[in-house]
Amino acid sequence: MNNNAMIQKLNEILKWEYAGLIQYTQFSFLVSGLHREVYEKFFRKNGEEALSHAQQVGDRIVTLGGIPTVERGEVNVSNDLVEMLKLSHELESRHARLYAEALAMCGESNLALRLMLEEIGRDEQEGADHIEKLLKGLDAADTTAAQPSAVRSA
Repeated sequence: MNNNAMIQKLNEILKWEYAGLIQYTQFSFLVSGLHREVYEKFFRKNGEEALSHAQQVGDRIVTLGGIPTVERGEVNVSNDLVEMLKLSHELESRHARLYAEALAMCGESNLALRLMLEEIGRDEQEGADHIEKLLKGLDAADTTAAQPSAVRSA
């Protein structure tokens, strides 16, 4: 395994975990209406998970001899629940892809790194799958009737 290439890939992952922390936390603030009770907790939990993943990845970067990035990926903001879930699905899918790419680079020599990538990668794929199921069951008319859509990048 090439440590420098892995550090670079882990820093790419880290910047998107930072974006997830911010995006999910913002969604937990903004979600409103009949579904707030469920989705405020859902988004808050996902933000906490992104922070946990960022901490693990950052620690692993230092273990490999690197410096964790302070940059973040693009954060999208919306006040429309269906749009929030679509943006969340995109983010979780990106995370799953990045962890799979890092896992392919890892090889067998660093078991701790490999296990971390497998575990978090599984979490990310399960998260994307879960959100996909949620989107199949939501009707935009039921969740956004009185809410104008406002999607923007921060």
